[in-house]
Amino acid sequence: MSPESTSSEAATQVELTAPAFANLTGIFILAGATSALFGPLLVTFSHHFSVSLATAGETLSVYFVGALFGVLPGWWGLKHSTGRRVLTASLVAVAAGTLASGLAHSWNVFLVSLFVLGLGFGSLDMCLNVLLSRTAEEGRAHRLSFVNAGYGLGAVICPLIIVLAHPRNFPGVFVGIAVVAILLSTFNRGVHAPPLKAEVLQSQISAHRAQRMPILLSFVAAYVFYVALETAASGWMSSQLQRGGFSTSVGSFITAAFWMGMTIGRSLGGPLHRIFNDSKLVLGGLVLAIGLDLSATSNHVALVSYPVLGLILASVFPMGILWYTRLLPHDSDGITIILFAMMAGGVIGPGGVSLLVGHFGVHVIPYAFAGLAVVDLAIFTSILRFQPIELL
Repeated sequence: MSPESTSSEAATQVELTAPAFANLTGIFILAGATSALFGPLLVTFSHHFSVSLATAGETLSVYFVGALFGVLPGWWGLKHSTGRRVLTASLVAVAAGTLASGLAHSWNVFLVSLFVLGLGFGSLDMCLNVLLSRTAEEGRAHRLSFVNAGYGLGAVICPLIIVLAHPRNFPGVFVGIAVVAILLSTFNRGVHAPPLKAEVLQSQISAHRAQRMPILLSFVAAYVFYVALETAASGWMSSQLQRGGFSTSVGSFITAAFWMGMTIGRSLGGPLHRIFNDSKLVLGGLVLAIGLDLSATSNHVALVSYPVLGLILASVFPMGILWYTRLLPHDSDGITIILFAMMAGGVIGPGGVSLLVGHFGVHVIPYAFAGLAVVDLAIFTSILRFQPIELL
């Protein structure tokens, strides 16, 4: 790499103070808590708004449609403004969406509020992962894994709060999340993230179009199906257990255990990466996920297999990002495109399961999860044929 490239990399590298890194972790915790709201509450939404369970499942799709569109303003913001400002604006959108959701009495108003919430989440998810991928290479795997573990921790906490507060009091939980989002928006001063338009090495990557596009499109497809699997599993496992004879509390605890497994797995990402490379962690996790999904056809076995599924899937997302940056270094635009497209998985996965449940009943749920994992494994396996692009 030339001295000019090294200088450009230093100029656009993201730097985080210790309080800022802690705040980013807190934002990931909030994002995880928000995403985990829906699964344990689908039955409650159905009763509260007098809609069918399949219709209640639309909340997941609407939320992720919002997240899909939310990536666009977030990406534009990172291109033309500082990362700190984009984080703050995104948190304000999350606060507005959750507050409106908590106060809504109409099903349609509730869905619109969730769309706004999704906009904020999509921008946050893209912004956080792009910013972390631009930090110093030394320790990057640890930072990505550790902060993403915060997402799992939030997803553990939220179902437990729902159990303690009782599902019928979910509006208060939404309002509480809005307050936390506003508080977090005031602690971003230690984030030093120059606009992405100053990234010179990005143009070098873009020049390798013939090599870049197949890699990028493969990762786009892989992440769409990964997010489809993760969101479908976290969103529908509780309903499967509830309709299988278990209480709402049991469904919430198992959802929390799934995210606890995710948290533990991601916190171990740094040490595991020193033993296994990124591609092995991704592919191995998906192979094991298929077996765990199929074992969950028994509701009693599912009480164990779903929490373990979270543990196994934990490394797929952050290690996949590292795998991409190894093949295409400094490709922030590519990561943004992946994070934008993968939000479609949040629509495809839960939405597809909703359709299957409407036609075949809840017994189809674990088979749907396994099918998503099989497709994702096939796509990630195809990426093994690519070699890293070398920059001058």
